[in-house]
This record gives sequence, C-alpha cells and structure tokens, in this order.
Amino acid sequence: MNPASSSPNGQKKSTLKSDFLASIVVFLVALPLCMGIAIASGAPVAAGLITGIVGGLLVGVLAGCPLQVSGPAAGLTVIVYDIIQHHGLEMLGLGVLLAGIMQMFAGVLRLGQWFRAVSPAVIQGMLAGIGFLILASQFHVMIDDRPSGSGAENLATIPAAIWKSAKILQPLPRDVREVHTEMLRGVGELHRQQVSIQEQLAAHLPHDGSEPPHTLSAELSAEVSSIIPQEKELVDQFALLEAKLIEFEQKAPENDRAQNIVIAAEESLAKGRGALAALEGHDLSVAIAAQNEFVLSLENLLGSLKNPNYAATIGALTILIILLWQGFAPKSFKILPAPLVAVLAATIITTILVVPVLYVEVPDNLLSDVRLPTLELISNAPWAELLKMALLLAVVASAETLLCCTAVDKMKPEQRTAYDRELFAQGVGNTVCGLMGALPMTGVIVRSSANLQAGAQTRLSAILHGAWLLVFVCVLSFLLRLIPTSSLAAMLVYTGYKLINIKALVELRKYGWGEVAIYAVTVAVIVFEDLLTGVLVGIGLSALKLLHTFTHLKVRLQLPQNGTDMAVLKLYGSATFIRLPKLAAILEKVPDGMDLQVDFKHLDYIDHACLDLLM
Repeated sequence: MNPASSSPNGQKKSTLKSDFLASIVVFLVALPLCMGIAIASGAPVAAGLITGIVGGLLVGVLAGCPLQVSGPAAGLTVIVYDIIQHHGLEMLGLGVLLAGIMQMFAGVLRLGQWFRAVSPAVIQGMLAGIGFLILASQFHVMIDDRPSGSGAENLATIPAAIWKSAKILQPLPRDVREVHTEMLRGVGELHRQQVSIQEQLAAHLPHDGSEPPHTLSAELSAEVSSIIPQEKELVDQFALLEAKLIEFEQKAPENDRAQNIVIAAEESLAKGRGALAALEGHDLSVAIAAQNEFVLSLENLLGSLKNPNYAATIGALTILIILLWQGFAPKSFKILPAPLVAVLAATIITTILVVPVLYVEVPDNLLSDVRLPTLELISNAPWAELLKMALLLAVVASAETLLCCTAVDKMKPEQRTAYDRELFAQGVGNTVCGLMGALPMTGVIVRSSANLQAGAQTRLSAILHGAWLLVFVCVLSFLLRLIPTSSLAAMLVYTGYKLINIKALVELRKYGWGEVAIYAVTVAVIVFEDLLTGVLVGIGLSALKLLHTFTHLKVRLQLPQNGTDMAVLKLYGSATFIRLPKLAAILEKVPDGMDLQVDFKHLDYIDHACLDLLM
C-alpha cells in the first residue's frame, strides 16, 4: 500500500479526485435532461437549466442525502405542463415557491418519513402513468409537432403521427436546407423572445376575468415603453430574414409548399408590425391580443418550414444510439452517459448535413429568463388554485425525492439519509426556483445513480455539477442552439418507456393480484383523467385493500366425528366486530353442551367484541 494514499492528506486528495470526475459525469447526464424536461413541460429551456444549477449549488450544500443529485425531474413534467397550459408560465413560479415553503415546513415538523408511507403499487403506478404521458406527448415533439392535449389524446394520435412522419424522406437540395435551417433557427429565436414579451404583458392581466384598464399606470406604461425598442429591433431583424426567404422561395420551382411558406412569412411580418403598433398605442388588452396573434403566426411559419420525416429520422437515430451504446459500448467508454452520446451524435449529424428541423431555443444571457414575482402578480394571483397545485407539487416532489433517497441508501449503505434535512433542503431549492420562475426540482435517481457509479464520495460532486452547468450555460450557450429538439424529445420518449418499467409490475404480482389491480387503475386514471386524481384513487384503493385485510375473517368449524365430544373452531385473518355476525352464526351450529376448542394459531388480530362472544 502506498503510504501517501493512506495518510489523511492522501485520502483527501483521492476523495477530491473522485468527486471531481464524478461531477463531470453527472453534469454530462444533467445537461440534456434539464433541457429536455423543460421542453416536455412547455417551459423555456433556461427554466430547466436554472433548476439544475440551483439543485447543485444550493441543495447540494444543504442536502440530507449527500450523494443524491437534484434537478428538474421527468416525474413533475405532467403537473408543470398542466399548470402552464391553464394558468400561464408567470404563475408557475408562485406555485413552485409555495410548494417549496410547504416542503420546508414539513422538514421542520419532521414529516420526512411520512412522505414514504405510500403503497409501492401506487408509487409504481404513478411513475408508469407519468411514463405513458411523457412518451405520448414527446412522441409528437420528436417529429417536430405539438402534443394534442390530454394524455389519452396524445396516445390516440400516435398512429397518425407515425403515418405523418413515415412518408418517404424527400431529399432537399443543400441550398434549400441551408435557407430553411437558417429560418428555423432565426424564427425559433424570435419566437422565444416574443413569448417572453407575451409573458411580461400577460403578467399584468387581472386573474379574476375582468378587463384590464385602458389607462395604464405610470409603472406599467414605463415597462411597455421599455419593450418597444426591443420589439422594433426584433421586427426589423425578422423583416430582413423574411425578405431573404421570399426571394429564395420565389426563385424555386412552383410548388404548394413554397407558396405556403411565403404566405406564412408575409402574414408573420404583418402580425409583427401590428404587435409593434399595438405596443406603441399603450393599450394593454390590444397589445396582448396583437402579441398573441404574432406568436401564433410565428408558430404557423415554423410549421410550414418543418419536415416531420427529417425530425422523425433524427429522433429514431437518437433512440437507436442510446440502445446501442448501453448494449455494446466498451465498459471503459460507458462513463459517458448514453443520452449525452446520442444527443451529441444527432447534433453533429444535423450540423454537418444542415438538417432543417427545429432547434433548441435558449437565451445568450441566462438572467434574461429569470422571472422575479412582482407585487402586481402576487396581488392578482388566484390563490385558491395556486395552493391546490402547490400542494400537489410538494407531495409528488417530496415522495419522489425521498424514494430516491431510499434507493441511494441501498446503493451506498454506509451513508444514511437524514430525511427531514433532505426535505428541508428540497424546500429551500424549490423556494429559490420559484422566486426565479424556474421549474420545480426533486432528487433524481438517474443523476444520483450516475453519481454513485462514477465513484462520488461526498456532496462535493453534486455541488460541482451545478457549477459546471452554470459555466457551460454562461460561456457556451451558443452550442445549445445547435441541438435539434427532436433529439431531446426522443431521449424523453425513451425515459418515459423506462418509467413504465414492466419489471416492477412482475414484482408487485408476487404480493397478489390486488397490488396489480391498484397499479393498473392508478395508471389508467392518470392517463385518462389527471395525475392528482390517479394518485388519490390509488391511495383510496390501497386503503380499501387494507381495510379488507384487517376485516377479513375465515371461519372453519369441525364438528366431532368418530365418537369424539369436542368441536374445533379454526379462525384465519382478523376477528373484529364487523365480522361478529358471521362468527355468531357459526357458533350457533355447535350443539348445546358440547366442548369447543378454538384455534387462534392463524389469527392476526381479535378485538374485545369477538373475544367476549367466544367467552
């Protein structure tokens, strides 16, 4: 043994080296997941990256499970997507903030262990239901399409999506691909910035359904005035881009697609000028309506430029590379996570071949996507709805985090989790994410297991992974715009498939068909109704099963034969007052004067009422 390595300084250097290398691996795992989960949630990519950074730099320091890695999780995408669709992105931050405060209180009140008191059938059913929803929605994103809406609709329209993208790949000339790709990137970035302006304006809308005032306050008027120069610059940039596109398309051979692209581009420019004029008019309701029309017209233009078969090819290639890397990559190379390798390969291919598909929209400056809550937003917020969705976020995030802690404890038994401290740390992280308008976080098993497999020894690896995310986003954000959206969506399609986890169903079968039924009903209700209802139904069925178990009584009476003068009563299960009539009816069959032997050997429980009857 090397004496240096056995000394305290040697051990410290060895630990530092292990944590440093592990942090790089976790960073490489977290980077595509943060972006992909944000896209799946219907949120800006920056919102997912901010959550990953906070999960490392802040929660990593406070965590009660040192080797667990926190960040945006696939298990919350369904809830977040629903919040954004129904209440807008500006309300997500307040919901996450409230959820974080609830988690901090739960940690202070030492409720950490209670979040683990949920039937495994419900937990596995919840994860499988979320897996189905992620797979169904991201399958559409994988072909550069938009999800249909509900989970059931997304599942039902998958065959149509396959048919839409399965048409023979029409090879486009390189000059066409270059122009269309430039437009997709340029319009995609314009779309991101216009959505940001849309959210800034929408934050001032009253949430009670009343009309906004036509006379703006001095503060709001100043904010609108500050947006106008930015909007004018963006519209001017788009006009140049649109002119180049129209000139190119008019030189192309006559076809319906070229005409549709030209019409969509002209309509978008007109809507953009209309949105600028509405802002200059300082009428909030008119400005918001015009801005909404501009955003929709940009989405229509992107739709006319998209190529579903190209996107589907990139998505299928991503999944294929993930499977091949996991199955056949040399062991020494597997330190590189399969999703990163697949996304990197897809990015290189689309860059070299100039593939006209949708690309990731991310700002140059991460701080530009930080959304601090304003007093106006807080005063206009629908607090009853916010409390409901915050409670759902807090419960699901806490359960997922603490289950992940249990899994980490099994992989690293010498380091035990302080569950209440971990719950408090998650609450602090979500409070900060809520203040910044980012996604909610949980402890994530994919990143945590990668951390352990890479040899992490202390919490330093989780903290450093957050630092690498921050450095990469601040210095190399332009590289993120090279990533095709279809590749990230394909990664999440695979993630959804893994969440369904048929092996867990096989394990549940060992504990009886009742557990399987709870799992199946939970999954079905989540897919066809919503996540909260599915979880509540699963918990309700588990309670009914428990009630049945504790009230089920099986009685066998053996009357004397062959001249014996003693009857034998065998009891199985639980003898409670609920089953007293059944027990009394059996006892009536014992003849008067005959001795009765009662066999309690197989009895789990007997209450006072049944014991008194037997006496």
